[in-house]
Amino acid sequence: MLTLPFNITCGYCDCSEFGDLKVSPKRKAVKFEIEFYLEDGSSTFSDGKEYIVKKHYIQIAKPNQIRYSILPFKTMYLKFSACDELAERLLNAPEYFISSHPERITEKLHEIILLNESENNELLLQSRILSFLNLVLYDAEIPRHQRGQNYETIAKAKRFIETNYSEAVNLKDIAAAVNLSPIYFHNVFKYACGISPHDYLIGCRIAEAKKQLWDSNIPLDVVAENCGFGCQQYFNKIFKKQTGITPGKYRKEFQQNYLED
Repeated sequence: MLTLPFNITCGYCDCSEFGDLKVSPKRKAVKFEIEFYLEDGSSTFSDGKEYIVKKHYIQIAKPNQIRYSILPFKTMYLKFSACDELAERLLNAPEYFISSHPERITEKLHEIILLNESENNELLLQSRILSFLNLVLYDAEIPRHQRGQNYETIAKAKRFIETNYSEAVNLKDIAAAVNLSPIYFHNVFKYACGISPHDYLIGCRIAEAKKQLWDSNIPLDVVAENCGFGCQQYFNKIFKKQTGITPGKYRKEFQQNYLED
């Protein structure tokens, strides 16, 4: 059973504001504490285990852990109590890992902080927190055998694809973005993700195409161009291969769903 987070606190901390303080006082965490580091730093400790503070890394501290850090660094944080399924997943999650979607994590945390300050829309706040936790747990629950030295490279490659899918990018372009040879990058990506870089690129394009097909005012050839397919004929072929129906039929069925029970 999913129970919503409660006892929520969140914010942004620039530890350089603590003046001459070099080491934070030891304290016991009473809630789950998720930190998203905004810059490289020194070290942070949980129950005596040391983690090197690195930009775009996420730390999940569990209740009753003893925490302290070598200062300074900058971080965004979310602290909350949880129980049932959510608490179990967080307790079983690794404590430290890189985010594969740092821009989205930053955006969601900014919104959570603002909503928590306003204190007038609990439903929207909870929805944003669950969306944020979904992203965090997605990265946290990647199988450990896939968390080798290439994980950060794969995360960077995914971000490149998600940012540039609308352009005429290919394997060579993506590999160059992470400073690897195309063949080596292809093999590393497929081992880590279970699909090829090309398939991941097509998935991003199809996902965006579906969103644009919801708007009946956007012509199919424009959708094809906007999503990086180049021409409508190729778009129709790939879309039908991936979904089993043509873009036109998908658009029609999507609109018809409103009239069904």
